[in-house]
Amino acid sequence: MSVLDDELRAAAADADSGDRAAVERALAVLWPPMVRYCRARIPDGPDAESDSEELARRACLAVVRQLPAVARAKHPHREVYRILRRVAATARVEFGGPDAGLLQDLDPTAREVVLLRIIDGLSAYDTAGLLELPVGRVLVVQHEAMQTLRAQVA
Repeated sequence: MSVLDDELRAAAADADSGDRAAVERALAVLWPPMVRYCRARIPDGPDAESDSEELARRACLAVVRQLPAVARAKHPHREVYRILRRVAATARVEFGGPDAGLLQDLDPTAREVVLLRIIDGLSAYDTAGLLELPVGRVLVVQHEAMQTLRAQVA
């Protein structure tokens, strides 16, 4: 369990008991990774930045509604990413972002592994938990995806 998980669990538990400042603490911890997640997945365009922030706001509302579940989760940060993935799926976010050209050739699982591990900075363990894959499979998929990306750049 990470320091971030401990901090998030404490803030979520306090927020669940009615502490409004704890909700703000939880959102302050979550906002940067949520925006990063959304920016990596929104197609480039004139409204890409505002679209990604709007998606992040929707995700924050969803997380606030589910703070009791986040507080009870064994891995709160992973639970937040699950909520974020559901919000992005219901918003029908098309894959995009600044590196869409390179990542477009990867299969969806490899693309998600690369985004979660490299862009979002999740551990192999957390990525495996989110994608419901064995840790070894996540590492192999990441390795193969990185080889593919290196070959494209070369």
